[in-house]
Amino acid sequence: MLRKKIHESLTTHIFLITALVLLGAGTITFGLIAWTTPSTYTAVLNDDLTGQVNTLVEKLEDTTLEDCGPILDAFLRDSGADAMLVGPDEQIINTGSQFAIQSVYEDTGTVSAAEDSSAVTYATDVLDTDESVSVTMSDQATIVADVHFSDRLGVYTLYVTPRLQAENLAVKALIQMAPWLLLTLLIFSLLGALVYSRYITRPIVRLSGIAGKMADLDFSWTCEENRQDEIGHLGRSLNQMAQKLSNALRELKASNEALRGEMEQERELDRQRMAFFSAASHELKTPVTILRGQLSGMLDGVDVYRDREKYLARSLQVTARMEKLIQEILTISRMEAQDISCIQEKIDVSEMVGQQLKLDADLIQQRHLNVTADLCPDLIVYGDPSMLAKVIGNLLSNAALYSPDGEEIRIWTGLKENSPTLTIENTGVHIGTAALPHLFEAFYREEQSRNRRTGGSGLGLYLVRIILDRHGAKCWIDNTAEGVLATVCFKNPQ
Repeated sequence: MLRKKIHESLTTHIFLITALVLLGAGTITFGLIAWTTPSTYTAVLNDDLTGQVNTLVEKLEDTTLEDCGPILDAFLRDSGADAMLVGPDEQIINTGSQFAIQSVYEDTGTVSAAEDSSAVTYATDVLDTDESVSVTMSDQATIVADVHFSDRLGVYTLYVTPRLQAENLAVKALIQMAPWLLLTLLIFSLLGALVYSRYITRPIVRLSGIAGKMADLDFSWTCEENRQDEIGHLGRSLNQMAQKLSNALRELKASNEALRGEMEQERELDRQRMAFFSAASHELKTPVTILRGQLSGMLDGVDVYRDREKYLARSLQVTARMEKLIQEILTISRMEAQDISCIQEKIDVSEMVGQQLKLDADLIQQRHLNVTADLCPDLIVYGDPSMLAKVIGNLLSNAALYSPDGEEIRIWTGLKENSPTLTIENTGVHIGTAALPHLFEAFYREEQSRNRRTGGSGLGLYLVRIILDRHGAKCWIDNTAEGVLATVCFKNPQ
């Protein structure tokens, strides 16, 4: 589980790498310091001691040999070094200093002198009776300087050696502090790695989460990175890309919905077209069958058909019915194919209603119907006069055909909600609630009132709807308390 988390977590990767880098860098730094401290310490000490020796040489030039002891003592106290003065004859000079190395002659011919047990030992071998000695210095760095005294002409040699222990004190201190330094370095490395990894990976983790949402097509987010570096630029670029993708996806969905709607509409139109032709075939089949039977009966001399004039007149009526149905079918077919252009002429609706009433006067008189007309003069619309006349004629004929004898037809024209409006109400009859939504469908009839005995083809209201749609007008039919009300709302001509 832990290995999987380490393998899958960028934060853990960066944390471990950073911690190891910091810990390694600290360890290497500590090792370098421990390794270079002795040589650095010696070099610094020798440099300081060299400066002090140069100062001592300058002071001794103005001093006699007998008076140089106190000066050497002061130098040795300040520098903490060992010194030995050798004369021109290569003999160790007794300067009277309390700390400098002095000559002591033994029978063995070996001279050794030391300030204390910790001092460096110098060996001098007596080479002849004149006590000429050869000085062999220790393996520590020794500074050699030529010294002149004011009362002597020869050149004296001063040997100065720093007092260094076998193990440098600074290295000792570092070794003693090493566990605490390593613990501090470990804690600092872990804390530094934690802060650094979180600082680096937090925006990357956020961007990774945002990328996951984008993969799921979720664009309801905003990257709020205000940094000015590459991560901030990446966040702002993701915002722009998400916005563009969201807009593109929204447009694509809208296009798909529109395409789906168009496809559904096209399928519906195909279905309606097939239903229309099926119904048209059925409507034509009945009168053709009747006409064929009547003509066959008359040609065969069947008893009932011997009165040819009577059945020829009936055949003519059937032919007229077929002709009217075919004309309506052709008109609807041309309008659906948009072969007929709507002429935009100025039309007075009230005047057109009056003309249609005159044409239907015989039918109204036969049905003993009372007509009440409230017509607003100069009710102007724009459209095709012949088509709108067919609309008004179909609505008036429907009102006359489907009203019982002696009922009333009420006609009104005027402005309703600032739009030219025509209403035709016929009393004494109602339409079933289930039939109201289907009245403007082709070949639809309500069983109770809209049947073949009334002479209707079922295309009248369908043709009304098509014509009004081409003119930007609307029509609907509702039941009222006394009958049926047809309302036509024309497009405002302004």
